[in-house]
Amino acid sequence: MEHNTDQLITPDFSGVQDRVGPGIYKARITAYKIDKWEGKDGKPSTKFVNWTLETFGEEQDKNNGRRIFHKTPVEGGGAFRLQDFYRAAMGEDLASGKPFDPAMLQGRELEVTYAQQTNNPEYNEVKSVRAIKHS
Repeated sequence: MEHNTDQLITPDFSGVQDRVGPGIYKARITAYKIDKWEGKDGKPSTKFVNWTLETFGEEQDKNNGRRIFHKTPVEGGGAFRLQDFYRAAMGEDLASGKPFDPAMLQGRELEVTYAQQTNNPEYNEVKSVRAIKHS
């Protein structure tokens, strides 16, 4: 089979950073997006917030400015993740049933424990969040 050389691409991965490895990181909330998982097998759809976090304050400079993504369900059994996230960022509990603007969390800092996913060990995920301990 002959290739059309006009269709060839030359990837350049020199600007790609390594993935964030497992560990405990200080992270700043830089963005969010509200989305939902479509329900299936009789389960209802679930609204969630997809947060973008950026690492900072790391001894190894290469570990600063790395992005970590974290999803927190807004409803259902997994909503405790949003409560934990809010408490770590704001230092207080989020009231159930009371609307809040996720934008108010932008710029807030917290500590994340990042580790292997249980079902997909080749990927990492946020296992826990907590307030940053100031000495």
